[in-house]
Amino acid sequence: MILHWLLPLGLFGLVSIAALFLVYLFRPRFRKKVVSGTVVWKRVLSREKKRRPAFDHILLFFLQALVLAALSFGLAQPRLYSEAILLDDAQYILVLDASASMRARTVSESDEAIAGETRFARAVAAAKAEISDLFSKSEEGTVSLIVAGKTPAYLFSDRKKADQEEIFSLLDGLSCSLEEGDALAALTLAGGHLEDNPHAKIFFFTDEKFGNLGTAVEVVDVSDSAAEWNVAVLGCTVGRRENQYAFEIVLGAYGEVSMRRSVSLDIRGADNGQGPRDLHLEIPVDFSVDGNDPAASQTVRVTVSATNEAYGGQKDWFFESFDEAEISIPDLDDSIPDDDRYLVYGGIRDRVAIQYWSKTPKVFWQYGFNNLRNNLSAKRAVTFQEIYHDQGMKAKSAGYDFYIFEHSIPSEILETGLPRDGVTILVDPDETLAALTGLSVTETVSLDALTACEGTDHPLLRYMTPAKIGLTAYKRLEIKDELFKPVLTIGGDPVILVKNEPTSKIVVLAFSINMSDFYGDQFQIFLYNLLDSFLPLTLEKSDFTVGESARLFCKGETLEVINGESYESFSAFPAEFVFPEPGTYLFKTSFGLEKEDEIRKAYVHAPASESELFKDGSFRLILDNRELTTENGRDIFPALAVIALVLMAAEWCIQYKYIL
Repeated sequence: MILHWLLPLGLFGLVSIAALFLVYLFRPRFRKKVVSGTVVWKRVLSREKKRRPAFDHILLFFLQALVLAALSFGLAQPRLYSEAILLDDAQYILVLDASASMRARTVSESDEAIAGETRFARAVAAAKAEISDLFSKSEEGTVSLIVAGKTPAYLFSDRKKADQEEIFSLLDGLSCSLEEGDALAALTLAGGHLEDNPHAKIFFFTDEKFGNLGTAVEVVDVSDSAAEWNVAVLGCTVGRRENQYAFEIVLGAYGEVSMRRSVSLDIRGADNGQGPRDLHLEIPVDFSVDGNDPAASQTVRVTVSATNEAYGGQKDWFFESFDEAEISIPDLDDSIPDDDRYLVYGGIRDRVAIQYWSKTPKVFWQYGFNNLRNNLSAKRAVTFQEIYHDQGMKAKSAGYDFYIFEHSIPSEILETGLPRDGVTILVDPDETLAALTGLSVTETVSLDALTACEGTDHPLLRYMTPAKIGLTAYKRLEIKDELFKPVLTIGGDPVILVKNEPTSKIVVLAFSINMSDFYGDQFQIFLYNLLDSFLPLTLEKSDFTVGESARLFCKGETLEVINGESYESFSAFPAEFVFPEPGTYLFKTSFGLEKEDEIRKAYVHAPASESELFKDGSFRLILDNRELTTENGRDIFPALAVIALVLMAAEWCIQYKYIL
């Protein structure tokens, strides 16, 4: 434990002990006198004979001196602290901003010495200087360093001068991240040191502008508005307008920027059915940002399509898909070169091919999938093929994603077997069902009125209300294959069943759509659930930031995520994947059949906000140095008061026999 005086001036009360000593030194003494005998003088003489011995005088002096000392110590407000408490300012906590904007470099034609130096390098150099300064002033000083990345963490903690070489080695091995740093969490972590040592100093090396963070924090700004500027491709949104792709490009300028630049849009693998080709467009953009205001910025939005002749497009060029689009600003040489280029994927829509066969065709299926195609056209290309058997057309057992056989199974399918590369939907099946499945029809159940169905917990019924689906008749099935699971039932009889195995995906509707009211909104949701359950999109989008997580799905058996030479394989879905670094990622789906592997791509980049060079910190946090108080120490004044009272009581006990 460590004793600390909050009011050291109170110790001047100890001067009273010297005053007490003088009182005892010059106290009056009795001299023997012979007087006439009277009663009064006899009593005085009697008391004179009982004079205190010298030992009592010494004891009383020490007791009174101790009382004065206890009261003086009490005036100095003593507090008792644990040994973890430091009582000086020789403890530094360094917070190093590691957000992506710290990778900005200086671009200066006048000073070659600083050209190309990054903010992060300046921050590391400044941190080293503070550490050297501390160790030059204090042999026992300690230093800790917190890296303010996405999740702040200590690089080292409570290191001393003997560790200086290792500390500098750790700093030299640091690099800033490509994510947003959490400065608030990092400073809050650093502020925890003030609980044990209110005199600690916190240094925050950053490129953001902050207001008052408190007396404990010294903000070291490593940005350089005179030698930094940046023009960035912040993002691109792709949409379909009038049956063609339109690219909405977002550009940003920061610092002193006054120029006209040509922004390139290169579309690779654009296909309009006549074969893929590459397209190149040039978009002139004027940037103008006032250099007198370092916080000034400019955002420019440009919408471009391949038919825009002003940018080098062709008015008759409409394409249905593209492999990759690249937006770039060549030969820019600004403070952040990495954001001068942006890649766009997602131009290849998921193909969904449907084959429909029926001896008495119904329009419900075609209308339903056509509506779905319109609603999902941005991400899926849905095609519906009806097989007219009366015209000699044959149903195929391969090459489609969904195979719908209504009432009976075609003879050509009975010969080859059910398709294995897609989902087979058997609607209102007849006795041919038993030939290729573990099911058989036992009887047709006719209901007197429209009867509501009951549902089970299954993805095919997501967002649906089974009670809104009514039937007037259905086929009662005998189930010999336990892999079939009921989805919708009436009176305990399954009317929709599902089998979902890698090479045997079957959905059975044991009723005719004509004998139901299933053709409304519930039917439309059911078709959407068919696609989403059996053919899920691998990714919901194709652009991500570093550190962002993606939810992955797979329509095959396995999915591989490939980034350069590294890859990760998934077999259970949905799966979570966190993008660790920027670049292009490939998502390869393997189906385990003769079906060709499918590859989708995603582009990963730093957050667009980190291209902004001069930002103002928005959070409010005050970390003040403060004196030690009773809040973080034990007040021992009550103990001193008790000691003073005990000493005073002892003095009065000694004095008592001489008072009477």
